Amino acid sequence: MGIVDLSELRDLVDNLVNSAQKLQDAIIKSYLWEHLQDIVDKYYDIGRLIQIKKLDRGYVNESFLIDTEKSEKRFRYFLRKYKRGIREEEVKFEHSIIKHLMARNFTLAASIIKRVDGLTYVKEEKEIDDEIEEIYFAIFEFLNGEDKYTWDNPLCTEKELESSARVLAKYHSNIYDLKPEGRRYEPKILELLPTISGDLMKYAKRAGTTKFDAYFFKNLDHILSVIDETLSQFHSGAYSNLLQLAIHCDFHPGNLKFENEEVIGMFDFDWSKIDVRIFDVALAIVYFCSTWEGKEDGDLLLDRVDRFISAYQSEAAKQDTVGAMNGNEMDFLPVMIKAANLYVLNWDVDDFYIKKQNPYEYLIYLQHNVRLMRWIENNWKDLVNVVKKFSYVN
Repeated sequence: MGIVDLSELRDLVDNLVNSAQKLQDAIIKSYLWEHLQDIVDKYYDIGRLIQIKKLDRGYVNESFLIDTEKSEKRFRYFLRKYKRGIREEEVKFEHSIIKHLMARNFTLAASIIKRVDGLTYVKEEKEIDDEIEEIYFAIFEFLNGEDKYTWDNPLCTEKELESSARVLAKYHSNIYDLKPEGRRYEPKILELLPTISGDLMKYAKRAGTTKFDAYFFKNLDHILSVIDETLSQFHSGAYSNLLQLAIHCDFHPGNLKFENEEVIGMFDFDWSKIDVRIFDVALAIVYFCSTWEGKEDGDLLLDRVDRFISAYQSEAAKQDTVGAMNGNEMDFLPVMIKAANLYVLNWDVDDFYIKKQNPYEYLIYLQHNVRLMRWIENNWKDLVNVVKKFSYVN
């Protein structure tokens, strides 16, 4: 028997593994193509499916660019496969927002493509882990423009920042009188904060040995104390007078498309829910105005906060519906920024433990929000003073 060349054996094994992976990928791609083709053919009148591209964006749903051909013309759409566990009432709620905006000629939002029978989504049932689960699909208009940013790389230009604030104001002005179908099951922020405390303590009991677990456990008591403090700052009868509407609840640069430093498209309404308007503004400030860079990671850039609020107020004041944020809303806005950061921080922890995500990636997210939490504590007066400039509105 001859001598075995280990290097050749390793190469052979590597080639077999690569071949097996390619075969598996091809099988998955073939199944995906057939599945999506079946959906397009069975429910829609948008032509023959000729190309599919899976998008590597987002953390919740699966997204695809699809090209179709009809009457010798080519069309492009955005197809979403919704996350596991979403309920039909939540899909209906999101779609009622989009239909309302379409009726208002709010062209910045991607319109939803209706099925031949007029419905706006496809519902399938599939057996997963011995249980029947409902899976939802929907097709949307493809928005032009450039995907320039993500939620963790949000520092757009000053002109883009101001354009984004104006778009949020226009959205609020167009959605204020929505009569929604369905509902989003996530509680409003004031009701959600106590639930967040309970969930964080639950996750702490099952914390593992990763760097994420260690950092989370180290900061848990401080996070819980900030939640309690934030709740105490909301205890006022004036809170019940705050304007409520269908907020976007995920308004960040990664969910916008830009051209020449102007927003020309907004999307991802699946986090939307009925809540106070200032929560939407506060959440946008957390996303648009905090830096992720170097030693400044977690700093809230007050000049950007000033620009964002100024642009929002100026645009909202031009609208003949909800108008600019009033003095009562401005009084609550600083503490709502605290709450909005806690909301994102909770997502960091929740997504990590539920989906068993990469601890190194999610440690970056958690560190950012913990640092921002501490920055807000340490610079509270400065934040309040910036917001106070806009409290003249009655």
